[in-house]
Amino acid sequence: MFISKQIQREILKEKPCHFPQSFSKFFSWNELENLLNLRPFVNNKRFKVIDSGGYSWENQAWLSDINTFPPTLLQEILKTNHCYFSDSSRVIKSINTICAELENIFDNSAVDAHIYFTTGETTDGGFGIHWDFSHNLIVQIEGSTRFLLWDYYADESVEERITESLPVDPVYNVILNPGDAVFVPLRSYHRALSQSKRLSVSFPISFGNDFPSQDRHWIKL
Repeated sequence: MFISKQIQREILKEKPCHFPQSFSKFFSWNELENLLNLRPFVNNKRFKVIDSGGYSWENQAWLSDINTFPPTLLQEILKTNHCYFSDSSRVIKSINTICAELENIFDNSAVDAHIYFTTGETTDGGFGIHWDFSHNLIVQIEGSTRFLLWDYYADESVEERITESLPVDPVYNVILNPGDAVFVPLRSYHRALSQSKRLSVSFPISFGNDFPSQDRHWIKL
């Protein structure tokens, strides 16, 4: 079990939470490197560059999907940009297991894994102060991130997800180090600022989906 009973109890309250040193390491730079070098995995629907104006490239031989980033271009993008993978809940067994645990904790939920990373030292970029349509459990894997989390929510009338400022101070303004985690309830404002080369995994937890949650069976040979 990756998610402790204490964390389970706290996140079910659906309030902002900070969990220092609560997760053992379940992902690595080496495993991320393998994903970046797997051409079918870097489809432009899965791999995202934050604050990017978009990219284009020519087709290459033997590709079953031409909408995948060429590795030389990808290497250049990684030098200066904040990036993430979505649809990553089955990249390794440990991440798939955490998704299954969260789906058991929250009834009728569907969970994904989003892998966020930056290979530079910059602290700018990212999404700014914003809210999401799902709960998120965010775990720091490598490096450090300054995380601001507000006990302040966008009501149903608010459509714009990003704001420059808020009328209240954050309830958490913390540095996340490897093994630390935060729980961000849906529609609550938050911001992540990379303090170094960093790697984290976010587990968005959504409800009212048109399709059932993914099959969590792990194939063994």
